Amino acid sequence: MTTRQTLNRPKGMNAIAQTLPAVLVAVLALVLLIAGARMGLAGVASYRAEAFVGSWEKAGGEPGARAWQVAHSAAQRANRLYPVANGEYLDRLGRVYSWQQVNKPYANPAAQNAWRAALNAYSAATAARPTWPYTWERLAHTKLYLQEFDEPFNQALAQAFRRGPWRIGVNRELANIGFNAWPRLTPKQRQATLEAARRSVANGRREATRILKIAETSGRLNELCNSLSTELITTRRLTACT
Repeated sequence: MTTRQTLNRPKGMNAIAQTLPAVLVAVLALVLLIAGARMGLAGVASYRAEAFVGSWEKAGGEPGARAWQVAHSAAQRANRLYPVANGEYLDRLGRVYSWQQVNKPYANPAAQNAWRAALNAYSAATAARPTWPYTWERLAHTKLYLQEFDEPFNQALAQAFRRGPWRIGVNRELANIGFNAWPRLTPKQRQATLEAARRSVANGRREATRILKIAETSGRLNELCNSLSTELITTRRLTACT
């Protein structure tokens, strides 16, 4: 627009043109302020939920109904307040659902709703954060609880194995899932299970003992022992394999 055109424009339009940038900046600042506040509140709620989950992991048993409800509300609030899908928060919500029925046996009808809710949360978490191996192995474990050995189960196993090759917690859980789902696994999945178990055993005596217990409980001790070298069996003092 030329200087002459600007001069000829009504004074009201000039005033609007001058104030419009300031208004836009103010609106943007307000939006950012609201978003920041929501993210802060979401973080507080998620931290609260994590505190409950951490205490349940140490105790090793199903939480009380009141404690679970408080954690569940906090995990839901974190996801509701956060502006976009947050893989960490969704994973935490899945863990809260998983702990609700953590001691129920596979395919238990009474636990179906909790496991299905956990599965939905983990699926959303992998979509938001596809590189995190722990969520993939939790998704696979939930599929095992539901006794659903389908393509999502296969994908979750493969992704966890590929993305967490040296994470001990991932390898331990992959061994646990694989040994308990052994009859339903493909030859390739069985080899991946044994590799995850070997990695765990190689990590140290404590981890080796854990894997040995998982193999014994699931009835896969022979498979585990046959996959280990004599040196590793001797080094870790796995007398059950001798």
